Order: sequence, then structure tokens, then C-alpha cells
Amino acid sequence: MTKLERLKHEALVSCTFREHLMGQWSNRRDHHGMASNYCQRCGQTVSVDTEPPPNGIEIGGEAVAVNCNG
Repeated sequence: MTKLERLKHEALVSCTFREHLMGQWSNRRDHHGMASNYCQRCGQTVSVDTEPPPNGIEIGGEAVAVNCNG
């Protein structure tokens, strides 16, 4: 399992815990270590980055922090 796959899995676990219905991951074409996803009910997003900048985070977004309101 690559680091990107692991981060996606961890993000989906957190989003599912918050009752989000996540769609398909979209990988950034200009940066192979980044991907994003969104809840199909409420539109909140999650993104992952295998190489975040200093003081950055690997997993972030509303969908991992707030329960679904859709």
C-alpha cells in the first residue's frame, strides 16, 4: 500500500465515522501525491497530501472535522 492509498483510507474512515457519503477520489495531475474527495450529500470536502509543506497536514478538510448535515 502506498502512502497516498494509506492516507485516502484513513480519510475515508474518518469521513464515514462522521456519516459522510464520499464519492470517487480525484488525483491532482500536477502533483501525484495529492487527492481530494467530497460528500455526495452535503458537499464537504477532504484532501490528502503525501508531502505537505512545513506546518502543513497530510489529511484535512471539513469532512474529517464536522458531521454530515445533508
